Amino acid sequence: MSRNEQQPILIVGGGPTGVVMAIELSRRGVPYRIIDRKNEPTPTSRAFTIHAKTLEIFENMGIVDHYLNTGLKSFGFVFNFKGMVEKPVLDFRILRSRYPYTLIYNQNDTERVLREHLESSYNRTVEWGKQITGLDRDDSGNFTATIKDVVSGKEETLNPSYVVGADGVHSFVRKSLNLPFEGEAYEGMIMQMMDSEIEGYDEDPKWVQYFMEKDSFLLTAPLPNGKYRLLVSDMGESADRKKNTRREAFQEIMETHKVNGEVQEPEWTTQWVIWKRLADIYQDGKLFLCGDSAHVHSPSGGQGMNSCIQDAWNLGWKMAMVWKGEAKQELLSTYGTERKPVAQQVIDGTDHMHEIIMAHGGGMKDRMALTQTPGWQVEVTERIAGVSYTYFDLNPLPEGLKEMPEGPRIGDRAPDVDFSNYRTLFGYARRPSLTMFLMPSDDTDIAATILKDINSTYGHIMDSKVIANDPIEGLSSEIFISDPDANAAELYGSGDEGRIYIMRPDGYIGFKCYFSEFENLKSYLDMWFVANNSE
Repeated sequence: MSRNEQQPILIVGGGPTGVVMAIELSRRGVPYRIIDRKNEPTPTSRAFTIHAKTLEIFENMGIVDHYLNTGLKSFGFVFNFKGMVEKPVLDFRILRSRYPYTLIYNQNDTERVLREHLESSYNRTVEWGKQITGLDRDDSGNFTATIKDVVSGKEETLNPSYVVGADGVHSFVRKSLNLPFEGEAYEGMIMQMMDSEIEGYDEDPKWVQYFMEKDSFLLTAPLPNGKYRLLVSDMGESADRKKNTRREAFQEIMETHKVNGEVQEPEWTTQWVIWKRLADIYQDGKLFLCGDSAHVHSPSGGQGMNSCIQDAWNLGWKMAMVWKGEAKQELLSTYGTERKPVAQQVIDGTDHMHEIIMAHGGGMKDRMALTQTPGWQVEVTERIAGVSYTYFDLNPLPEGLKEMPEGPRIGDRAPDVDFSNYRTLFGYARRPSLTMFLMPSDDTDIAATILKDINSTYGHIMDSKVIANDPIEGLSSEIFISDPDANAAELYGSGDEGRIYIMRPDGYIGFKCYFSEFENLKSYLDMWFVANNSE
């Protein structure tokens, strides 16, 4: 099917996952529809943390300042074990990121900023009150979707190029194809949440506080609006409305944990049962599961919304390039290959955190001991922040590639670099395309040959830059990046032979090699992408 015959993509779900997907398609000029069965956005939220990798995504979109200007920066998490003096911490200031903290920001406000960006930058909006009621697939693998207006009852059908199910835990899209969503609940455990003022609260506002005792867990965190988020977990005792009101239940938990403060009437409250589930597959032909429709887990560490946004960040550029004929269909298969293992790591990691903070009935010494294993603070902090997840070894590479021991591996998140002109590596890679960074030693003639070759075959999808300590004669200022302090070399390596790095649009290293392995680079590009001289 030619591009002109391609139908729009259907995104089901107007939450943060769906809207990020819509933004990524909009950036690349790909048509779509985004629908949600609710009549309006949800005014409250469970998620309240934005982590470093997600902030890097927002930086790439050009909207990170909206969050930084109004959010609260938190150093990290303090673990308070009842009866024990030592207080382990997860200190996000150790992160090798421009955002070494966790940002406190209510999910409904996170979604609002994303929707405003979608509307102001691309003149697109979520179609509220539009419910998918049917999804049928013909023998050729093409879908027909039935969409119902929840107010008028009027139905319409459409034949989308692809269907993206970003419609949450109870996903209609997933259920319509009977895709397995295996898992289990944390037996008997009920989570409760509320936003409220707390008079006399005296914990350090720069930290999210975790309080643990044998039979209950309490989280307290300041919010940008001056109120506090309180999260309670036990085996259901505090959720029993026959005993007390929700405010009284939270006050009782605070007193159990010896936390000072008087809880006021809540702005809102909610409760739910914790599940951990993972879809068996993320893709079925032209249908893709994204976010909570593909995975759900314990809220420990606040990774849920962040990992969902990162799903859409991974899928968006791939689907856009395939739709536009710039990449081969096989590229879409890497979405599930890459993101499902990450979701499994998130589930395993939140399970580990769960055993520390919500293992009701367990002793404090045993739970404290889990925080004392070597490297625990660094490993868990980087995982929660999303900066250590990697796609290394998940995609096939050309055989015979020489090892380049320094710098990020193929599949790793690319580290940012500060240059002397006050610009950054991420800033140079902000265009919604692949970016090639050449780092020559003395082989500038070879660099010029590589530039000419790549620009002639992949210049339509590739932005090329040359990073060097000193200016290179004949190289335009648009391509040359001056790095007199060798900051890039410190993070990406240096030596007698020039290096090539391909950064994907989602900020991960797609490929790297020495100049002498240029043919391997072309093999990589030919594997996934369509040259501009291809039929």
